[in-house]
Amino acid sequence: MSRGESNRAKKDRDWYKVSVDTLRGWGFFFVLVALAGMGYFGVQYLERQGLRDEAARVLDEDSVLFQQLRGDSGGAQFQLEYEAAWADLQAARQHFAEKHYRSALDIGRRCGDVLLSIRDASRRQDETGEAQFIAVQGRVEFRRGESGDWRTARTRETLNSGDYVKTADGGSAEIMFVDGTLYTVRPNTLFLVSKSSDDSRGEQAITLEYGWVNLNTARNASRVATPDSQARVEDDSQAVVSYDEAEKSANFTAYRGAVEVRSGGETRRITALQTVQKVGADLSETQDLPPAPLLLSPSENQNLDIDSTQELLLSWQPVRGADHYALQISRNRLFVNNVIDVENRKTVEATLGLRGEGSFFWRTSAIGASGLQGPWSSPSRFRVASLRSEDDEVDQVPPEVSLDEIQAYGSIFIVRGTSEAGAAVRVNGDPVVVEADGSFTKTIQLVQAGWDFIEARATDASGNEARARRRVYVYGL
Repeated sequence: MSRGESNRAKKDRDWYKVSVDTLRGWGFFFVLVALAGMGYFGVQYLERQGLRDEAARVLDEDSVLFQQLRGDSGGAQFQLEYEAAWADLQAARQHFAEKHYRSALDIGRRCGDVLLSIRDASRRQDETGEAQFIAVQGRVEFRRGESGDWRTARTRETLNSGDYVKTADGGSAEIMFVDGTLYTVRPNTLFLVSKSSDDSRGEQAITLEYGWVNLNTARNASRVATPDSQARVEDDSQAVVSYDEAEKSANFTAYRGAVEVRSGGETRRITALQTVQKVGADLSETQDLPPAPLLLSPSENQNLDIDSTQELLLSWQPVRGADHYALQISRNRLFVNNVIDVENRKTVEATLGLRGEGSFFWRTSAIGASGLQGPWSSPSRFRVASLRSEDDEVDQVPPEVSLDEIQAYGSIFIVRGTSEAGAAVRVNGDPVVVEADGSFTKTIQLVQAGWDFIEARATDASGNEARARRRVYVYGL
C-alpha cells in the first residue's frame, strides 16, 4: 500500500472514530433528556395525585361534618353560614369533577373551617359543667357529691355544684369556671363547689374547708366561704383566701380590684394591695402590702447555651418598703416542687448555677418589715440547652403551631394548642406559657359579639414566625 493510500485509510478510520464518539455523546445526551423529562412529568403526576387524594379527603370530612350538623337545633341560628358552607362544598365538588384539584382543596378547606366554627359555637354550655380543670400538677383529686369516690383530676375534667376538689402536698391545679373566674388551687387544700345563695345574684361560689386559693374574676363577682366567714371578690379582681383549719384563722387579700369580707357582725372592704386577717371571731384592721417586683433579667423566653454558660444572673427592680424578697424557680408554671424556694433575699439579684438542661420559670415577691408578703411578679421563663450545631447554617424553618381545641364559655374561650418547644407563643397578642412538650393553654375573653378570630403566633429562637387561626362565635355579654 502506498503512503498516500495509507494516509487516506487513517483519515477514514479517524473520521469513523470521531463520528462514532459524536453519536455516542448525542445518544447519552438524549437519554439524559428523556430521563429528566420522565422524572419531571413523574413528579408532576405524583404531585397531582397527592393533590387529588388530599382534596378527596377534605371533601369527605366536610360531608361528614354536614351530616353531623344536620338537624342540630343548636346551629339553627347560623343558617346563613350553613348555607354559605354548603355552596362552597358544591363548588369544591364541581372543581374536583373537572380535575381542578388545587381549587377544590382550597375551597374545601374554607368550607371545613366554617363548619367547624358552627359546630364549636353551637355546643351546649351545660355540657361543659360549671367549671373545668385546665392545668394539673402533682396529686389532685375530685369527688362527685358527699359519698362518691375520690378520682384523680385530669386536664379537661368538669366540675359541678356539690363536687369536692382536694390537693395533696405538692399538688396544684388551675380551674376555670363558666363565668370566667380562674382559680389557682395550692397544695393541701380542700373546697366544695357550692351553689350560690339566694342573695348572691347568681354569683359563682366555693366553700373552702382548708387551704389556699388564688382567684381572678372576670365580668362577674365570685364568693369564697370559709367555715365561719365569707369573702365576696368583686368583678375584675384578683384575691387570695386561705383558711387554717387547726387555728381557725383566715387571711383575705386583694391584689387587684376589691374584696368585701364578712365575719359575724363585722365587715371589712379591702382594695388593691391590702389584707385583713381573721383570728377567732375578730377581723383585724386593714393592712397594706408591697407591690409586685418587675423582673429585669433574663429576658422572657431567653435561650441559654449550657456549653458556654455556667451561671445566670437573675435581677429585678427594687420595691419601695420591701425589707427582703422571696424567690422561686420551678420547672412548672404552677410553682410546686420548686427547684429554689427562699424568702430571705436581701438584694434584688441572685446568681443561679446552671447544672442541667430544661425549661424553668421564676418569680419574686416583696416582703415588708412587718413580714407581710405582697403579690408575686408575673412569672418569666428561660430555657437551658446545648445550642451546639453540627453546621453553621441559619435556621430558616418556621416553628409549627396549631390550635388543637377551643372551648367556649359564652365570651370566655379556653384555647389549647401545640408548638415547638422553646418557641415564644402569643394568642391574640397575649404571651402564653409553652410547656416542655410544646403544649400551651390560654384563657381569653372576646368582647365583641358575633363571629371573631382566635390567632396563635409562634416565634422560634432564630426569629422565624408561624401562625394558626380559628374562627369562633362570641355570644353577647
